[in-house]
Amino acid sequence: MHKKHFFLGNQIAENKGFTPQLQGGGSPAEFPQYDNRRAHADALKQQYANAFANAINEQEPLLQYGQHTADGAYLDFTVPQNMIPSSLDTQRGARIMKIHKKDSEDDNVDVTVFVSNKHKDWFDKKADKFATAETEKKKPCNESLIAPIQGISSTKIESLFESKDEYEALGPAEEMGFELWICKTDDYNINDIQIVLDDLSIKYQIEQRLQFADVDVFLITTNKTVLAQLPYHMANISEIRRYKQPSILTESSEVSREWTDILANELQFEESDVHIGILDSGVNNAHPLIVQALPDSRMSTAINVQDNLDHIDHGTGMAGLVLIGDLTKLAYDRGNLPVVQHNLASVKIVDANYSTAPSFYGAVIEDAISQSQDMGADIDCMAVTDSISDDGKPTSSSAALDESIYHSGECDRLVLVSAGNIYQDDVDATNYIKSCKANAINSPAQAWNALTVGAYTELSIPADKTAKGIAPPKGVSPYSCTSFSWHEERVKPEIVMEGGNLAYSPSMGLYPDEDLCLITTSNDLRSPLETFNATSAATALAARLAAKIKVENPNLSMLSIRALMVHSARWTDEMKSIDGGRPQDIIPLCGYGVPDEDIAAYSSEKYATYVFENELKPYKSGGTNTYNEMHFYALPWPVDVLEAMHDEVVTLRITLSYYVEPAPGKSGKNNKYRYPSATLRFDVKTPIENDSEFLARHNKLEGKKTSDNNSTRWNIGQQRRERGTVQSDWFSCTAQELASCGQIVVFPGPGWWKERKLENVDNKIKYSLVVSIQTEKTEIYQAVETAIANRIAIPISNHY
Repeated sequence: MHKKHFFLGNQIAENKGFTPQLQGGGSPAEFPQYDNRRAHADALKQQYANAFANAINEQEPLLQYGQHTADGAYLDFTVPQNMIPSSLDTQRGARIMKIHKKDSEDDNVDVTVFVSNKHKDWFDKKADKFATAETEKKKPCNESLIAPIQGISSTKIESLFESKDEYEALGPAEEMGFELWICKTDDYNINDIQIVLDDLSIKYQIEQRLQFADVDVFLITTNKTVLAQLPYHMANISEIRRYKQPSILTESSEVSREWTDILANELQFEESDVHIGILDSGVNNAHPLIVQALPDSRMSTAINVQDNLDHIDHGTGMAGLVLIGDLTKLAYDRGNLPVVQHNLASVKIVDANYSTAPSFYGAVIEDAISQSQDMGADIDCMAVTDSISDDGKPTSSSAALDESIYHSGECDRLVLVSAGNIYQDDVDATNYIKSCKANAINSPAQAWNALTVGAYTELSIPADKTAKGIAPPKGVSPYSCTSFSWHEERVKPEIVMEGGNLAYSPSMGLYPDEDLCLITTSNDLRSPLETFNATSAATALAARLAAKIKVENPNLSMLSIRALMVHSARWTDEMKSIDGGRPQDIIPLCGYGVPDEDIAAYSSEKYATYVFENELKPYKSGGTNTYNEMHFYALPWPVDVLEAMHDEVVTLRITLSYYVEPAPGKSGKNNKYRYPSATLRFDVKTPIENDSEFLARHNKLEGKKTSDNNSTRWNIGQQRRERGTVQSDWFSCTAQELASCGQIVVFPGPGWWKERKLENVDNKIKYSLVVSIQTEKTEIYQAVETAIANRIAIPISNHY
């Protein structure tokens, strides 16, 4: 259930004088209780036997008719979501196929496993040893496997489908496309798969399957009735997904116009004060899907051309994605289309017959952002980049972008800029990640204040079935430039959004297959829908997300909107597997990951988010300019509830967002502390420190430093996260430990305001601080609400 974030402004912060000090794991989960080991083991053995027998009984008729069977059974093991036994995934015995929540209100998950007939006695052996034997530490053998299991049942097809609701909505006899994901085990046999598909008259093309290290993905055509029989015929199905084909919208000009008319009639637009500026090639605002959101009065130009319309067919595509999103999804969601709650403005900054020298591009950017804000757009989307990178150092255009976003200290703008695209000819089809590492982020996307957007993809099956997508599902897109080659280690891009994939076939080589692209509005109204991709598409989708957060949280600043986008971002499993999964190798490719719209826009019962907005005066003048102050937050913390949760694992996530005033001169280009006006940092008290020790750890004015930071608890790490103006990090610990970690400091670091004896020394820097507690079992939201109400003595819902 959606809840409001707790917006506390600057009410909790305590100002403290500041002089920096000279700087030279969670507990295991508690298993569910059981009265008798033998009884628990025997009950589970009986459930296991019944479930296995039920599955095998379903296969008996198939054997009688000589059909191929799965030679084993799919079983669902119900366990707490924070106690999924690793022993359910073995080379011999069970293999995990899929994990899915039972329902939104349940803390348990069903772990779907496949157990072969040859190893069906695997579970009984484990359970018996649990009941009778102990480890050297006097713990029951196999406790981590047997103790958490709350039930075992035979698997229904819904457990293997991407979404139970989507499966139930399918018509029983309608032929449609599905993605069939098969786990590669030691006994993986492609011939067995072909036999089953042929027996069931399922259409497929075996040679066009997608082949990855751990799975093969097949595009099949069948109906719901036949699909339900697959688990009895075929082993090691890890997932089945409905295949949604983008090319149905653009297969001809006539079809494109028909879909446009359908969507235009069904879409609803609400009046809104939230506007997004499209800084691009102009927009054809006569398009039926755009016209209601972009009147002529919000169309402008920042270059010396006669009109503000789109003549190169880029800005109109951006506008469609910013306003509505990927139209492929809308075509499959007809009858349940979301209401559009934001509007557009457009400023042309590039045109087919106009060019501007790179040294003047910064002026165009500044003018465009100013015009956009004059038209009511505080959020801007820019996917026009230079072909230069310069190792992440500032350029005139990136500095102009920083200057415009800083806006003389108002910090009231948010600009999302694309990381830049890798040309198709520069992509290595055999190792596209190598190409992403070699192609650096384009200017002005290295700007400190901009939110830089890279691309990832979930699109993997091309329309041309002789080809395959070169990036795996949920992997980095092959189009996306990265900061991997930079010598400085700022987090760029900060987030990634869908940008599409590239296809490869032996006959055509690499090419942008239409089903590996997004669908959006076209400048040509004769064929009003078109394919779109790369970091341009990703940036447009990011701008749309920013608008959604602002609509749901109208009082929040642009600094907070930016913070929440990063705060909600997560790495996919595919991203976590890059180069061994070290954060320092993941971050340059995909930043903090893919934002989660629900986490960004809302809190929930098990995810409570505080939002603070404040300003800090980092330096003061004297004989020499010195540091001035820090902010100490003793948060309204649900201490009693956290302590009562004992060893339940919880996660604390913190994001700090601020803007800098740039100094892009020679010293600023070559010294990361002389380009920003001031830098900010944050830290959290450890469970073994008291408040005085924590404050003194950073602040010499609080006394002698007697404690040390636990640097190993953070996932990103203090040094790496501090190299940017949006800093996010998190750690997990027991709830009892977190009860003692409700103290946070925000303090200044180096910057040119301190180094230069100018009037700037007394300036203040605005920032947003976002703090979240995430629990796995216990609902925490109301406890946080009560702690805040007790602290500040006013209802949060009224203050928000």
